[in-house]
Amino acid sequence: MNTLYLGCRKISWAALVGFVLSAAVPMSVLAQPQDVWTLEDSIQRVLEIAPEIRAAQAMISARQGALQQAGAWPNPQIELRADDRIGKDEGTGGTSFTRFAFSQPLPLSGRLGQQRAIARAELEAARSARQYQHLRLETQVAQRYHSLQLMMESLRVAEQRLQLADEFQNIGHRREQAGELSRLERLRLDLIRESAQQMLDKAEGGTNEALSRFRAYLGLTSAAIPKLMPLEPFASMPVLEQLQTGLSEHPALLAARHRLDAARSGVSLVRAERLPDPTLRLFREQDFLNGRRQDVTGIEVVVTAPLWDRKAGRLSEAHAQVEQTQSKLQMLERDLASSMQQNYLHLNHLVEQAAHFLVRVLEPAEKVFVLTRKAYVSGELEILSLIDANNTYFDAHERYLELLQEAWLEAAELRLTAGRALVTTEQDTHHE
Repeated sequence: MNTLYLGCRKISWAALVGFVLSAAVPMSVLAQPQDVWTLEDSIQRVLEIAPEIRAAQAMISARQGALQQAGAWPNPQIELRADDRIGKDEGTGGTSFTRFAFSQPLPLSGRLGQQRAIARAELEAARSARQYQHLRLETQVAQRYHSLQLMMESLRVAEQRLQLADEFQNIGHRREQAGELSRLERLRLDLIRESAQQMLDKAEGGTNEALSRFRAYLGLTSAAIPKLMPLEPFASMPVLEQLQTGLSEHPALLAARHRLDAARSGVSLVRAERLPDPTLRLFREQDFLNGRRQDVTGIEVVVTAPLWDRKAGRLSEAHAQVEQTQSKLQMLERDLASSMQQNYLHLNHLVEQAAHFLVRVLEPAEKVFVLTRKAYVSGELEILSLIDANNTYFDAHERYLELLQEAWLEAAELRLTAGRALVTTEQDTHHE
């Protein structure tokens, strides 16, 4: 909605921009330069400073290191032995090196390949989890943004309400002095004015609270008074079929599928580890044979016999992990599909309700209020009619703003359940 209703006139947002927080903050603060924050600007700001994104990025780096490590061969062993055995046999005494050996475990069971598969799947899961964290942050920013929008609009309406109440009160005083108004009716006008003051106080408090939450989340200074875009009707309804088609690429589902791949590779890893890797050993020894020193060179293959530990327990554990991960994936698919359907239906209902409310309630209430005000000023109607028209109009205006905010909040929830980001970053489109 591009205008606010005030009496028989429509006031533009630009004309009312000075009303924003005018009673809630000092004029010296309002005089400072103010930036206009769109929802996209706010999201981009949070994505740049949010510790959640840094933590998710650190997890990606950790998984990259794990992938690099997963393909590494086990380190070899080098043995050197020195003793006095040959010296004793020769009768010369002394100590000398008598053995050198080099041992290398041979990962022939396919264990390294399965370790790499697990690490690769966990890396992709971490990347998808970062994208899902991005979506969650977008939703949280939208909640704070639209809450502040509503409170700022409510503050504007409360300012209008008080301004008109002051006019009614002044009219009442003049008519009372002229003997055209009873003291009871004048007191009722005073009540209208005090009620409007209470509504303004409430709006100021709510605006300051919403502003504090918004500034804290975006890392703004306590003196910053950001301007927001006006709270307008949500007009661009997405196509449900497109949302349903794209649901399979939801970052939360992608992360769950990658975890399932990692769990399945874990089963293969346990099977590969049931046969231990053999160890190849090359050695060279020096001994005293036939009255002289002689070198002996040999090769050994050491194999562990899996007689007692055949990894049966670990294999059962790995199979259970696969089943658990698969069940979580199925639950997530079910819950996201159900939530998306509900969010879409609710958003569509709110959009239609707001449009209907504007035409059938707010605009007629504004017309009735204008006519009632004129009739009261001319002495054609009693004070009770003015009170009723005043309350009906401003209550309807507040409810209309609430419907607009509810629609935008529902749209944010729909983007989250559908996996649709409003702002795309370089990390979302490129793998590190």
